[in-house]
Amino acid sequence: MKGNLPYFYIKENLENTRGIRIYTLEDMPSNIDTLNERFYEMPRELVLEIEKTKNFIFPDLMMNVYPLISERFREVLLLFDIEVFTKRVMLIDKDSREMKSYYLLYTKNLLNTDFNNFFKAVREENKKIRFIVNLDFAESLIRRDVKGIEFVEVEESV
Repeated sequence: MKGNLPYFYIKENLENTRGIRIYTLEDMPSNIDTLNERFYEMPRELVLEIEKTKNFIFPDLMMNVYPLISERFREVLLLFDIEVFTKRVMLIDKDSREMKSYYLLYTKNLLNTDFNNFFKAVREENKKIRFIVNLDFAESLIRRDVKGIEFVEVEESV
């Protein structure tokens, strides 16, 4: 990602991430590489049970177990013509039965791409994936009133 505009890591609000527990499925790998390998074998729609605290805010990006994005986040990706592959995921609270729709994001095509200057996945030393966005993309998310995420300016060149 080159250019004069600043770039930002998208970071989940740490206090908020402590407020949810996502129950994984036995046949759905939690390792990101295995998840990417089996992505196309998985059903188009999935249901995951969750437990959340009363103060939990459903964020537009969740990375604690799986890379999940909201409809609002997905719309911005499509607006910037970024090809994403997703599966719909319904999160259902075990207690209240409240449901929220998200998209499971296939990340293999977003790692180390040179053709996309707006949104990119990077692998950290600890093997976790983080997303970097340019200023235009960050502003588009902010204008849509995204919740539960923060933007931290990238110090090194990307």
